[in-house]
Amino acid sequence: MINPDNLNLDLTQEERSLLNGDQGPVMAKVMQSVVLYAEALSAEKLVKIEGPGHFVIAWASPGIAPPIGMLEELVSAGLKTKFPFTLDPRPPLDFENLYLSPEEQETIVKMYKDQPRYNELMIALGLRDEDAYTCNPYQPEVGNIPEPGTILAWSESACAIYANSVLGARTNRNGAIMDLLSNIVGKTPYIGLITDQDRKATWLVEVQVDELPNPQLLGAAIGSQVQVGVPYIIGLDRLLGGGMNVETSDYLQEMGAACATYSGIDLFHVEHITPEAVEHQRELLLPEHSTYLISYDELRSQYLSYPSLWTDKVAKPSRCYIGCPHLSLSQIYWWSENLDAALQTRKQDHIEIDTTICAAPQVLHHFISDRESYSKLVNMGVKLSPACCETIFETQLNTGKPIITNSNKLRAYTTAKFYPDEDLLEVLVGGDTSGGEGGQ
Repeated sequence: MINPDNLNLDLTQEERSLLNGDQGPVMAKVMQSVVLYAEALSAEKLVKIEGPGHFVIAWASPGIAPPIGMLEELVSAGLKTKFPFTLDPRPPLDFENLYLSPEEQETIVKMYKDQPRYNELMIALGLRDEDAYTCNPYQPEVGNIPEPGTILAWSESACAIYANSVLGARTNRNGAIMDLLSNIVGKTPYIGLITDQDRKATWLVEVQVDELPNPQLLGAAIGSQVQVGVPYIIGLDRLLGGGMNVETSDYLQEMGAACATYSGIDLFHVEHITPEAVEHQRELLLPEHSTYLISYDELRSQYLSYPSLWTDKVAKPSRCYIGCPHLSLSQIYWWSENLDAALQTRKQDHIEIDTTICAAPQVLHHFISDRESYSKLVNMGVKLSPACCETIFETQLNTGKPIITNSNKLRAYTTAKFYPDEDLLEVLVGGDTSGGEGGQ
């Protein structure tokens, strides 16, 4: 039992009550975990969580997921989160959409043998519904869209950086399990990006190009240079326009996901676009900030630095996964329309590479309801999945295989080869990689 008087953390009477077991021994253990977490971070106090959570672990894979026994203990005690939550994408069990070999399918079934029970426990603990699985929960079709200033305790790097930057909410990038426990208690440590001071910008990043750069490459370049801190980005508003719209939101989602993949960055400001930059402008910049200038050469150097990790460096691609993070509805339409145009130019009916597009269940339902567009995309040879394509590689059976993607995040965590959207489009239609540069 923790003695609150021996802590540096300033606890309220209500928090002391939870710690002392007034709401039962299991809640006391949860509170103890949150208190020790806050103490380790040197937080001065805890603050109330004000909105729904989003958590990173949606899979019951061994060594990654919270132990089933712990979840059952929480459920048996009648505990659940203060607000309904969303989870990262489902595991890759929809084999009909993923082009997996029998050996891969067999391995995945064994890896996720506890998934049905895991799903049941997450519903009992507060998962919003059976379709609340995506790494893009702030899509309008999904609806986990916190208001500016809302205090949260989210995990998942791509989600935390988007919530902070594009939505103006406030969350640190919490670890798996701590995300769940904090949201059960309804409290999170008052430190880091919850505070005003740590949301100040430590870097001025100037984008010195005349055409909108690939967001995945731009995010990776910023993350690789800044590593830790808060960048204030200027120059993008010339290319995107001021304010927020669907195109800008999608762009910043991809840029932020790549940025967080390559660094510990969980917040960026974009001049004249993101909410805090619109409100406070360059007052957000700390006087002692660093400066980073991004040119075409910088972005090209980033692209060419990616090694090919394929076993056969000159192999024809066998599979393509698009949607890490999950695509928005407008992005699915972009692929549908541009693939169709590219095929018509080549007088082809079908793409050359087995391709899966991943998106939230609700986004897929919406697209599929457009029967004409859906049929056209499927007839081109594209399949749709609500799964996490990254988890396909956890079997280790895909290591070194000639798999391609438009996701810099997937490239960073696997042996898949990265191509920007326009280059990937040509590979999918043409069937080879001789015209591109991705992954040297």
